[in-house]
Amino acid sequence: MVVLVAAGLILQGVAGSLLIAIAGAIMLVGRFWWPADVVRQLVWRTRRVARVIGGAIWLIAAAFLLAGNPVVAWVLTLPIAVMVALDAGLDFCALCFLVAQLDQRGILRRA
Repeated sequence: MVVLVAAGLILQGVAGSLLIAIAGAIMLVGRFWWPADVVRQLVWRTRRVARVIGGAIWLIAAAFLLAGNPVVAWVLTLPIAVMVALDAGLDFCALCFLVAQLDQRGILRRA
């Protein structure tokens, strides 16, 4: 997934937007329909909410890249790519960690 996004950011234009959109669609659609998530089928892991958020952000980034705004696309895709790499490499879910920290501090209960 990270390679698809990185290649999209490097290529830019229509080809780059397509690569980022494919990565986003795999994450987003694959959350709700198992056969679409070819990555999850290979690694047998999931972080459902994080995948929905990440997939949606990558689809939005693809639109920005297609619209000729690569800076916004980079800003949107890089944090998600880092989180995907942390999850794949270290089995660390950054969103899970953030939610646990907010819950521990009572912020979620007040919201």
